[in-house]
Amino acid sequence: MRTNFRMENKNITMIKGDTLSFNVDVMDPNGNPMTVDSADFTCKKLGIDESNIFRKTLGAGITQLDDCLVVRVAPEDTREVEAGQYFYDLQLGVGQDIFTVMKGVMEIEQDVTF
Repeated sequence: MRTNFRMENKNITMIKGDTLSFNVDVMDPNGNPMTVDSADFTCKKLGIDESNIFRKTLGAGITQLDDCLVVRVAPEDTREVEAGQYFYDLQLGVGQDIFTVMKGVMEIEQDVTF
C-alpha cells in the first residue's frame, strides 16, 4: 500500500487547564480509511528538549476511528504548565515508515477562570 501524508505547519492556541481535542484524517491516496500502527503527539518547551510537557500516544490520548485519529489533551496535562509558547509535532507510524503530519507552535494561554 502506498502511503503519502502531507505535513502541515499549524499553530495551535489553547487555554491552560482546558481540553484540546482535534481530528486528523488517515486515508490512503484513494480516499480509503487506513489503520496506523503508532501515533505520537508530543509537546516540548524546545524541540531539542528530552523531557516532554505532555505526550499522547495511540490508545493513551489518541483514538483511531474509521477514517481519522482523535487527539485529546486533558485538562490535567496543562493545568500546571506555565503559559507560553511550546513546540509540538504529530507523528504517525505505518509499517516501517514514520510520517510527521503536523508540527508547529502551541501557545498555551493563561486561564482566567480557575
